Amino acid sequence: MSDKFAEDLMIRLAEYSKGPSTSTPQDKVTAQLAPLHTRLKKLLDILPSSEKNKGLSLLGIQARLRGRKKNGLAHVGELGAALRRLGWHRRRAWSDETTSFSSKWYPKKPK
Repeated sequence: MSDKFAEDLMIRLAEYSKGPSTSTPQDKVTAQLAPLHTRLKKLLDILPSSEKNKGLSLLGIQARLRGRKKNGLAHVGELGAALRRLGWHRRRAWSDETTSFSSKWYPKKPK
């Protein structure tokens, strides 16, 4: 074993014996991430009305938002709930012989 290796090992053991770090790099990324409904609202505000009126797929929206986990996507359940809170609703297109189930999200119609 080299002296450098042993020295580095002793330094790491000393750091470890002090106890776990209070925050990890991932915690810092998560702490800086705004709540999902806030990020979703910003995204929806920049989309053109024509795109919104055609309907948005949940996976398409999910691909545009960052999730809590490193390099992750927003959770689809949380995303659906956030869309509902923002007044959006889902329309389902049930399958027939040629297509499969799909659904799109649409903004609430103004009264």
